[in-house]
Amino acid sequence: MVSGRSRFDLLKEMTALRYGAGRLAFEEYFGLRLFDPNLYGNADKKAFVGAYATQQICLQANYRCDFFGLVNNKVAADILLGMYGFPVMPTIAVFRDQVGRPAKFLLRSEVELREFLTKNEHYPLFCKPISGHQSIGTASLERYDVENHSLISTVGHAIPFDTFIGFVKAHSASGYLFQARVRPHAKVREICGDRLATIRLITIVSDGAPKLLHACWKIPAGINFADNYWRTGNLLAQIDLGSGQVLRVIRGTSNGFEEITHHPDTNAQITGTSVPNWQEITSLALEGAKAFEQIPLAGWDIAPVDAGAVIVEINEMPDFKLHQLAERRGVLDDDLAEFIEERKQHAAEWKRQVKQKHVFITELVAKTPPIPNTVRSLMP
Repeated sequence: MVSGRSRFDLLKEMTALRYGAGRLAFEEYFGLRLFDPNLYGNADKKAFVGAYATQQICLQANYRCDFFGLVNNKVAADILLGMYGFPVMPTIAVFRDQVGRPAKFLLRSEVELREFLTKNEHYPLFCKPISGHQSIGTASLERYDVENHSLISTVGHAIPFDTFIGFVKAHSASGYLFQARVRPHAKVREICGDRLATIRLITIVSDGAPKLLHACWKIPAGINFADNYWRTGNLLAQIDLGSGQVLRVIRGTSNGFEEITHHPDTNAQITGTSVPNWQEITSLALEGAKAFEQIPLAGWDIAPVDAGAVIVEINEMPDFKLHQLAERRGVLDDDLAEFIEERKQHAAEWKRQVKQKHVFITELVAKTPPIPNTVRSLMP
């Protein structure tokens, strides 16, 4: 056994972590390979959190659930970010079948969708559901192949035109976005080709002051155009918060993950290099956190480009697992614990104010005299 420990000892540790603050499920324990002392050394395993604890932490911090819709709707989030001057992915069309009125950027029928996709002037495209998560339902397209009536993906696959139309319609319950595909920074292209490799940053806002807690680099590899680590073959890099230097890179395997130093496709070295335009990336996350102050615990996907950086997405429930894997330590440290306690106090005060308003309105309605019948008869 890798750990060199007895099964009873491992079971005892797994049970303690399962019912501890991090609520780690057994499969999460093994997925993080917490049994391997070579990976974590003296790291505090009680600081590791699973999916359940992640959800609870995010709901405690972001108790204003009424703002979640703004973050989850990519069009709404981009509009707000753009209003504050932040660079975002350029949307050129939205498909929503039989919804809305004729508009320049709106595709309201399958006929309009087909016409849009057959014009090569719109390419290259990155396509995704408006309310999507984890890159599910996304596509990256290079061009329309007139001769074969198909769409050519970024990795060279030919997608039958009718198949893609059905794919879009299946993922367009709340709308489907077509965005101009942004080229990554030249240094990123040297590492992984013409694919965006976004930095996932976690920010908090405490009493109006934003702070960066964690950052890791998601790097696509193999046949993947999207950089999500759950996609087989993709890479995840640990980053020094101060300098943006890559300290460590891992790749998922059948046994969990392995450390590598070079990109498997290009053989370009990753460890020891620095994320391009790192200061601009962190500045965007911190300034963006102030704009979304009602979501004080946020995950940002920001991509380095030649001109600086661009915000790809904001998440109200960031995936802590990424940072725990990359950094080889749990996220439930003193900074996060102190922040959560602060947010609990804010939540209690906010609920008290809401209750007071409710009582005031109820009393006001009770004191309001009824409408006289003579006036009521004149009402429509």
